[in-house]
Amino acid sequence: MHIRLLAVAAIVVGAACSNPTYGGGGGGGGGGCTPTATQVCPLATTFSPVTLTITAGQTVTWKNSSGVGHTVTSATGSTDTYTSSLANGATFTHQFLTAGTYEYYCQIHGTDRNGATPPGGMHGTITVNP
Repeated sequence: MHIRLLAVAAIVVGAACSNPTYGGGGGGGGGGCTPTATQVCPLATTFSPVTLTITAGQTVTWKNSSGVGHTVTSATGSTDTYTSSLANGATFTHQFLTAGTYEYYCQIHGTDRNGATPPGGMHGTITVNP
């Protein structure tokens, strides 16, 4: 009986890990999130992708389906400033109008990089080309 219960538990855990509804490949519950060229997904305590390269005028969307609250906050000294809480199921969009490199972080799970290397915790970089 004990071995049979372990086998069933392993099957359930395996299914949960591969199913986007349970936090697998799609980024978590709450509808899932698929990283794209202009969409960032918080996954546990990382952003995916960590770096994006876009063209000036494009809008980036952060979609939280990780099951955990986050923030999206521009790094200290950024010429393009923004901050938003990002509850589970929420989205935040920001249009980048000027070419440059913009770092951001989660105030809950990261630290303001502020030029430090290596970066602290949950962070990301947006490179905006002209």
